[in-house]
Amino acid sequence: MYNNATFVDEKQLEFLKEMDTWLANEPWQSDIEIKTAMEVRTMITKIEDKGYYYEGEAELLNIMRSEYLKYKKKNKKKRL
Repeated sequence: MYNNATFVDEKQLEFLKEMDTWLANEPWQSDIEIKTAMEVRTMITKIEDKGYYYEGEAELLNIMRSEYLKYKKKNKKKRL
């Protein structure tokens, strides 16, 4: 099994920053949610510093991305 690196572009970095802000500000209820949020925030910081992530990190990022997008959809501001 290969552990290929995926380089992130500016758009992806912007999304990671949005997701990091959400993780930091969301009122997590359980210890496991808090721990998971902190682990993902640490991973995001490492990715921002390095400019890439590995396949092994992608799975967790995709799970959190999915949760973040559900949150955004649920809390979408309505246009006038």
